[in-house]
Amino acid sequence: MNFARDEVIEVVRPAYVGLVRQIDDHLGRVWKLLDELDRWRDMLVAFTSDHGDLLGVHWLGEKEHFYDCVTRVPLIVAAPGGAQGRRIAELAEAIDVVPTALDLLGLDPATHRVEGRSLAPWLAGATPAPWRDAVFSELDFSYRAARRTLGLPPDRCRAWMVRTRDWKYVHWLDLPPQLFDLRNDPDELRDRGRDSALENVRAEMRMRLLDWFARLKRRTTVTLEQVEQGTDAYKRAGVFFGQW
Repeated sequence: MNFARDEVIEVVRPAYVGLVRQIDDHLGRVWKLLDELDRWRDMLVAFTSDHGDLLGVHWLGEKEHFYDCVTRVPLIVAAPGGAQGRRIAELAEAIDVVPTALDLLGLDPATHRVEGRSLAPWLAGATPAPWRDAVFSELDFSYRAARRTLGLPPDRCRAWMVRTRDWKYVHWLDLPPQLFDLRNDPDELRDRGRDSALENVRAEMRMRLLDWFARLKRRTTVTLEQVEQGTDAYKRAGVFFGQW
């Protein structure tokens, strides 16, 4: 609820923008050096982020949701011989970075482990077809104190999102789903997750999630006991995120 207070937004947003400006300045130094060394001819650069930040949108902070301000992140790729200045409106995912690098470097695509699709054809000026018409994201909030407020064990704190151009569906484990009509509600202010008139849309989106989920290549490396021990542990270390 901190971002429901104007004084919080007035301090945090300018500080965040300042950090973004700092990144821009330092990257400018790197780009200048690459120019001076004539290294763009053999350099692959991918600029992206793992997530955005709410910064007061929906009166929330941090990232534990699937609103566009969190899930839509920059993805800029530069490669030798690539089509400069080309802006692609198609849907991409962060997992596309690794297969793109492997493709451009001529390395084994490791399709048995690597997810995502290579963006190399787009960089070459081509339009690969068919391309994806949906993107996916997932969330594990088991380390957050909120799970204890909800009375959830560590292995029940999961959510998955599927987004097309027109719809965004979020499946919360053991909690009501969310559905947003992005064409008519781009700011995601009206949750249609319980609208009986849109059950057919939710059913279609659930099937998309099921198909995606069945094709994932994953390994589990952390036990539930370790999560239980680590839940909210950062506060004991004197670290407080998103608190005013």
